[in-house]
Amino acid sequence: MQNVARTQFIIDGNYTRKGFAHLAMHGVEDNYYIMDFVALATYVASVVEAETGLRCVYCEKKVYMGTNAQTDLGNQSYYRALDEAGFTRSTFNLRCLDSKSPYPTLKEEAVDTTIAFEVAKTFYSKPRDERFNTLVLYAGDGDLVPVVQGLQADGVRVFVIYYDFKTATATTRASQALLEAADKVISISSLLDERVSKQIKSIFRPTEFPHLSITEAISLWAESEREEKASKPDTFVLTREILEEQIEECRQDGEGWVLGAQLGKQIEQVMGCKLPVKLRPELEKYPTVFETKDSPAFSVRIRKDTANQKQRPKVVIIKKKKEEV
Repeated sequence: MQNVARTQFIIDGNYTRKGFAHLAMHGVEDNYYIMDFVALATYVASVVEAETGLRCVYCEKKVYMGTNAQTDLGNQSYYRALDEAGFTRSTFNLRCLDSKSPYPTLKEEAVDTTIAFEVAKTFYSKPRDERFNTLVLYAGDGDLVPVVQGLQADGVRVFVIYYDFKTATATTRASQALLEAADKVISISSLLDERVSKQIKSIFRPTEFPHLSITEAISLWAESEREEKASKPDTFVLTREILEEQIEECRQDGEGWVLGAQLGKQIEQVMGCKLPVKLRPELEKYPTVFETKDSPAFSVRIRKDTANQKQRPKVVIIKKKKEEV
Protein backbone atom coordinates (compact mmCIF):
# COMPACT_ATOMS: atom_id res chain seq x y z
CA MET A 1 0.00 0.00 0.00
CA GLN A 2 1.56 3.31 -1.12
CA ASN A 3 -0.47 5.84 0.94
CA VAL A 4 2.67 6.67 2.96
CA ALA A 5 6.22 7.58 2.02
CA ARG A 6 7.92 4.28 2.83
CA THR A 7 11.43 5.54 3.34
CA GLN A 8 14.78 3.79 3.27
CA PHE A 9 17.44 5.91 5.05
CA ILE A 10 20.96 4.82 4.07
CA ILE A 11 24.21 6.36 5.31
CA ASP A 12 27.69 6.04 3.83
CA GLY A 13 29.38 5.85 7.22
CA ASN A 14 32.89 6.88 6.24
CA TYR A 15 31.67 9.90 4.29
CA THR A 16 29.31 10.95 7.07
CA ARG A 17 31.92 10.36 9.79
CA LYS A 18 34.19 12.92 8.14
CA GLY A 19 31.51 15.58 8.48
CA PHE A 20 30.65 14.47 12.01
CA ALA A 21 34.33 14.65 12.99
CA HIS A 22 34.76 18.03 11.29
CA LEU A 23 31.95 19.56 13.34
CA ALA A 24 33.24 18.03 16.58
CA MET A 25 36.96 18.67 16.03
CA HIS A 26 37.16 21.83 13.90
CA GLY A 27 33.71 23.33 14.34
CA VAL A 28 32.23 26.40 12.67
CA GLU A 29 33.49 29.82 13.71
CA ASP A 30 35.00 28.39 16.92
CA ASN A 31 31.76 26.60 17.79
CA TYR A 32 31.86 22.81 18.09
CA TYR A 33 28.91 20.49 17.53
CA ILE A 34 27.83 16.88 17.89
CA MET A 35 25.42 15.98 15.11
CA ASP A 36 22.16 14.56 16.46
CA PHE A 37 20.99 11.87 14.04
CA VAL A 38 17.66 11.55 15.86
CA ALA A 39 16.92 15.20 15.11
CA LEU A 40 18.31 14.85 11.59
CA ALA A 41 16.00 11.90 10.82
CA THR A 42 13.04 13.87 12.19
CA TYR A 43 13.93 16.89 10.05
CA VAL A 44 14.43 14.76 6.92
CA ALA A 45 11.03 13.14 7.51
CA SER A 46 9.43 16.61 7.51
CA VAL A 47 11.16 17.43 4.22
CA VAL A 48 10.00 14.15 2.68
CA GLU A 49 6.44 14.83 3.78
CA ALA A 50 6.53 18.37 2.37
CA GLU A 51 7.87 17.11 -0.97
CA THR A 52 5.65 14.04 -1.37
CA GLY A 53 2.50 15.05 0.47
CA LEU A 54 2.65 11.68 2.26
CA ARG A 55 3.40 10.73 5.84
CA CYS A 56 7.03 9.58 6.11
CA VAL A 57 7.55 6.14 7.62
CA TYR A 58 11.10 4.80 7.91
CA CYS A 59 11.09 1.13 6.96
CA GLU A 60 14.86 0.84 7.54
CA LYS A 61 17.74 3.03 8.72
CA LYS A 62 21.18 1.60 8.04
CA VAL A 63 24.79 2.72 7.92
CA TYR A 64 27.56 1.03 5.91
CA MET A 65 31.18 1.79 6.75
CA GLY A 66 34.75 0.56 6.94
CA THR A 67 36.38 0.39 10.35
CA ASN A 68 38.99 -1.37 12.47
CA ALA A 69 40.28 -1.37 16.05
CA GLN A 70 42.31 1.80 15.48
CA THR A 71 39.59 4.02 14.02
CA ASP A 72 36.98 2.63 16.43
CA LEU A 73 38.72 4.59 19.22
CA GLY A 74 37.89 7.86 17.50
CA ASN A 75 34.39 6.79 16.42
CA GLN A 76 32.72 6.21 19.78
CA SER A 77 30.64 9.41 19.92
CA TYR A 78 29.75 8.90 16.25
CA TYR A 79 28.55 5.34 16.95
CA ARG A 80 26.51 6.49 19.94
CA ALA A 81 24.80 9.17 17.85
CA LEU A 82 23.88 6.59 15.19
CA ASP A 83 22.73 4.03 17.75
CA GLU A 84 20.47 6.57 19.46
CA ALA A 85 18.77 7.23 16.11
CA GLY A 86 18.15 3.53 15.47
CA PHE A 87 20.63 3.05 12.63
CA THR A 88 21.93 -0.51 12.28
CA ARG A 89 25.58 -0.84 11.32
CA SER A 90 27.05 -2.99 8.58
CA THR A 91 30.84 -2.72 8.78
CA PHE A 92 33.81 -3.69 6.64
CA ASN A 93 37.48 -4.00 7.53
CA LEU A 94 39.68 -1.03 6.72
CA ARG A 95 42.92 -2.10 5.06
CA CYS A 96 46.15 -0.47 6.21
CA LEU A 97 48.17 0.78 3.21
CA ASP A 98 51.30 1.70 5.17
CA SER A 99 51.75 -0.39 8.30
CA LYS A 100 55.16 1.17 9.04
CA SER A 101 53.73 4.64 9.52
CA PRO A 102 52.60 5.59 13.06
CA TYR A 103 49.48 7.08 11.40
CA PRO A 104 48.81 4.62 8.58
CA THR A 105 46.65 5.36 5.56
CA LEU A 106 43.44 3.32 5.74
CA LYS A 107 41.34 2.17 2.80
CA GLU A 108 37.71 1.07 2.90
CA GLU A 109 36.71 -1.84 0.68
CA ALA A 110 33.51 -2.02 -1.41
CA VAL A 111 31.31 0.22 0.78
CA ASP A 112 29.71 2.14 -2.10
CA THR A 113 29.33 -1.03 -4.15
CA THR A 114 27.68 -2.76 -1.20
CA ILE A 115 25.31 0.16 -0.62
CA ALA A 116 24.20 0.04 -4.26
CA PHE A 117 23.79 -3.74 -4.18
CA GLU A 118 21.93 -3.89 -0.86
CA VAL A 119 19.57 -1.02 -1.73
CA ALA A 120 18.69 -2.60 -5.08
CA LYS A 121 18.29 -6.05 -3.52
CA THR A 122 16.02 -4.71 -0.79
CA PHE A 123 13.82 -2.97 -3.35
CA TYR A 124 13.54 -5.65 -6.03
CA SER A 125 13.28 -8.65 -3.68
CA LYS A 126 9.98 -7.44 -2.20
CA PRO A 127 6.48 -7.51 -3.70
CA ARG A 128 5.66 -4.22 -5.43
CA ASP A 129 3.24 -3.03 -2.71
CA GLU A 130 5.86 -3.65 0.02
CA ARG A 131 8.75 -1.79 -1.61
CA PHE A 132 10.03 1.53 -0.33
CA ASN A 133 9.03 4.46 -2.51
CA THR A 134 11.45 7.00 -1.03
CA LEU A 135 15.21 6.70 -0.60
CA VAL A 136 17.29 9.02 1.58
CA LEU A 137 21.04 8.79 0.98
CA TYR A 138 23.51 10.58 3.23
CA ALA A 139 26.40 10.04 0.84
CA GLY A 140 28.61 11.81 -1.65
CA ASP A 141 30.01 9.26 -4.08
CA GLY A 142 29.20 9.40 -7.78
CA ASP A 143 29.29 5.58 -7.94
CA LEU A 144 25.78 5.63 -6.49
CA VAL A 145 24.31 7.46 -9.50
CA PRO A 146 23.34 4.29 -11.48
CA VAL A 147 21.32 2.79 -8.61
CA VAL A 148 19.67 6.17 -7.99
CA GLN A 149 18.62 6.47 -11.61
CA GLY A 150 17.49 2.84 -11.76
CA LEU A 151 15.23 3.26 -8.74
CA GLN A 152 13.88 6.56 -10.05
CA ALA A 153 12.83 4.74 -13.21
CA ASP A 154 10.70 2.51 -10.96
CA GLY A 155 9.05 5.47 -9.24
CA VAL A 156 11.32 5.99 -6.21
CA ARG A 157 11.93 9.55 -5.01
CA VAL A 158 15.57 10.04 -4.00
CA PHE A 159 16.77 12.58 -1.43
CA VAL A 160 20.53 13.13 -1.00
CA ILE A 161 22.07 14.69 2.13
CA TYR A 162 25.60 16.04 1.69
CA TYR A 163 28.19 18.14 3.50
CA ASP A 164 30.93 20.06 1.67
CA PHE A 165 33.71 21.44 3.86
CA LYS A 166 37.42 22.21 3.91
CA THR A 167 40.14 21.63 6.46
CA ALA A 168 43.77 22.74 6.44
CA THR A 169 44.78 19.48 4.73
CA ALA A 170 41.80 18.30 2.66
CA THR A 171 38.52 19.17 0.94
CA THR A 172 35.43 16.99 1.12
CA ARG A 173 32.90 17.51 -1.69
CA ALA A 174 29.93 15.45 -2.80
CA SER A 175 29.81 14.28 -6.42
CA GLN A 176 28.06 16.82 -8.63
CA ALA A 177 26.62 13.97 -10.67
CA LEU A 178 25.00 12.47 -7.56
CA LEU A 179 23.53 15.82 -6.52
CA GLU A 180 22.12 16.41 -10.00
CA ALA A 181 20.61 12.91 -10.09
CA ALA A 182 18.70 13.42 -6.82
CA ASP A 183 15.09 14.61 -6.72
CA LYS A 184 15.94 16.75 -3.69
CA VAL A 185 19.18 17.64 -1.93
CA ILE A 186 19.70 18.66 1.68
CA SER A 187 22.91 20.55 2.42
CA ILE A 188 24.32 20.27 5.94
CA SER A 189 26.24 23.50 5.29
CA SER A 190 22.99 25.30 4.52
CA LEU A 191 21.40 23.96 7.69
CA LEU A 192 24.39 25.20 9.69
CA ASP A 193 24.01 28.65 8.12
CA GLU A 194 20.30 28.76 8.97
CA ARG A 195 20.22 27.41 12.54
CA VAL A 196 17.18 29.57 13.22
CA SER A 197 14.28 27.18 13.61
CA LYS A 198 14.19 25.08 16.75
CA GLN A 199 14.04 21.91 14.63
CA ILE A 200 17.20 22.69 12.66
CA LYS A 201 19.08 23.92 15.74
CA SER A 202 18.35 20.59 17.44
CA ILE A 203 20.39 18.75 14.78
CA PHE A 204 23.61 20.38 16.03
CA ARG A 205 24.23 19.90 19.75
CA PRO A 206 26.86 22.39 21.02
CA THR A 207 29.91 20.98 22.76
CA GLU A 208 32.45 23.06 24.66
CA PHE A 209 35.68 21.57 23.37
CA PRO A 210 37.07 19.82 20.27
CA HIS A 211 36.71 16.06 20.34
CA LEU A 212 39.43 13.47 19.82
CA SER A 213 40.74 13.27 16.27
CA ILE A 214 41.30 9.99 14.45
CA THR A 215 45.05 10.69 14.38
CA GLU A 216 45.07 11.20 18.14
CA ALA A 217 42.98 8.07 18.59
CA ILE A 218 45.45 6.02 16.53
CA SER A 219 48.30 7.41 18.63
CA LEU A 220 46.51 6.38 21.82
CA TRP A 221 45.78 2.95 20.36
CA ALA A 222 49.45 2.44 19.47
CA GLU A 223 50.48 3.46 22.98
CA SER A 224 47.97 1.06 24.54
CA GLU A 225 49.30 -1.74 22.32
CA ARG A 226 52.85 -1.06 23.52
CA GLU A 227 51.71 -1.04 27.15
CA GLU A 228 49.80 -4.30 26.69
CA LYS A 229 52.84 -6.01 25.15
CA ALA A 230 55.07 -4.70 27.93
CA SER A 231 52.72 -6.14 30.54
CA LYS A 232 52.75 -9.64 29.02
CA PRO A 233 55.20 -12.29 30.26
CA ASP A 234 58.22 -13.15 28.16
CA THR A 235 57.50 -15.35 25.16
CA PHE A 236 58.29 -18.99 25.84
CA VAL A 237 60.87 -21.04 23.99
CA LEU A 238 59.26 -23.71 21.80
CA THR A 239 61.48 -26.63 22.86
CA ARG A 240 61.65 -30.16 21.47
CA GLU A 241 60.15 -31.46 24.70
CA ILE A 242 57.12 -29.18 24.39
CA LEU A 243 56.58 -30.23 20.77
CA GLU A 244 56.74 -33.90 21.69
CA GLU A 245 54.39 -33.49 24.63
CA GLN A 246 51.79 -31.55 22.64
CA ILE A 247 51.90 -34.03 19.74
CA GLU A 248 51.07 -36.76 22.21
CA GLU A 249 48.16 -34.65 23.53
CA CYS A 250 46.67 -34.27 20.04
CA ARG A 251 44.36 -36.72 18.28
CA GLN A 252 46.44 -39.07 16.11
CA ASP A 253 45.50 -41.35 13.25
CA GLY A 254 46.32 -45.07 13.23
CA GLU A 255 49.90 -44.37 12.20
CA GLY A 256 50.51 -41.65 14.76
CA TRP A 257 50.17 -38.65 12.40
CA VAL A 258 48.86 -35.34 13.77
CA LEU A 259 47.67 -32.48 11.56
CA GLY A 260 50.03 -29.49 11.74
CA ALA A 261 47.10 -27.07 12.11
CA GLN A 262 45.75 -29.11 15.02
CA LEU A 263 49.15 -29.13 16.71
CA GLY A 264 49.46 -25.36 16.27
CA LYS A 265 46.08 -24.79 17.92
CA GLN A 266 46.98 -27.14 20.75
CA ILE A 267 50.19 -25.25 21.49
CA GLU A 268 48.38 -21.89 21.27
CA GLN A 269 45.87 -23.10 23.83
CA VAL A 270 48.72 -23.89 26.19
CA MET A 271 50.34 -20.53 25.44
CA GLY A 272 47.17 -18.49 25.62
CA CYS A 273 48.25 -16.50 22.58
CA LYS A 274 49.36 -16.85 18.96
CA LEU A 275 52.47 -18.85 18.08
CA PRO A 276 55.46 -16.48 17.97
CA VAL A 277 57.20 -18.62 15.32
CA LYS A 278 56.33 -20.79 12.33
CA LEU A 279 55.68 -24.39 13.36
CA ARG A 280 57.30 -26.20 10.41
CA PRO A 281 60.83 -24.73 10.84
CA GLU A 282 60.70 -25.54 14.56
CA LEU A 283 59.86 -29.18 13.82
CA GLU A 284 62.54 -29.41 11.14
CA LYS A 285 65.17 -28.49 13.72
CA TYR A 286 64.81 -32.06 15.07
CA PRO A 287 64.84 -34.40 12.02
CA THR A 288 65.80 -37.37 14.17
CA VAL A 289 62.80 -36.81 16.46
CA PHE A 290 59.97 -35.69 14.16
CA GLU A 291 58.78 -36.93 10.79
CA THR A 292 56.64 -34.70 8.56
CA LYS A 293 54.60 -35.09 5.38
CA ASP A 294 52.63 -32.68 3.16
CA SER A 295 49.95 -34.97 1.73
CA PRO A 296 47.01 -34.86 2.09
CA ALA A 297 47.82 -32.03 4.55
CA PHE A 298 50.88 -30.95 6.49
CA SER A 299 51.22 -33.50 9.30
CA VAL A 300 53.79 -34.57 11.86
CA ARG A 301 54.50 -37.56 14.04
CA ILE A 302 57.16 -38.64 16.46
CA ARG A 303 59.56 -41.09 14.85
CA LYS A 304 58.90 -44.61 16.05
CA ASP A 305 62.36 -45.14 17.49
CA THR A 306 61.90 -41.93 19.54
CA ALA A 307 58.36 -42.83 20.59
CA ASN A 308 59.53 -46.20 21.89
CA GLN A 309 62.12 -44.65 24.17
CA LYS A 310 61.59 -44.51 27.90
CA GLN A 311 58.65 -42.35 29.02
CA ARG A 312 59.83 -38.78 29.40
CA PRO A 313 58.87 -36.66 32.41
CA LYS A 314 56.33 -33.91 31.80
CA VAL A 315 57.84 -30.55 30.94
CA VAL A 316 56.72 -27.06 31.67
CA ILE A 317 56.84 -23.93 29.55
CA ILE A 318 60.29 -22.42 29.71
CA LYS A 319 60.48 -18.64 29.75
CA LYS A 320 63.16 -16.62 28.05
CA LYS A 321 65.72 -15.33 30.47
CA LYS A 322 65.50 -11.59 30.93
CA GLU A 323 68.49 -9.73 29.60
CA GLU A 324 70.79 -8.37 32.25
CA VAL A 325 70.75 -4.61 32.49
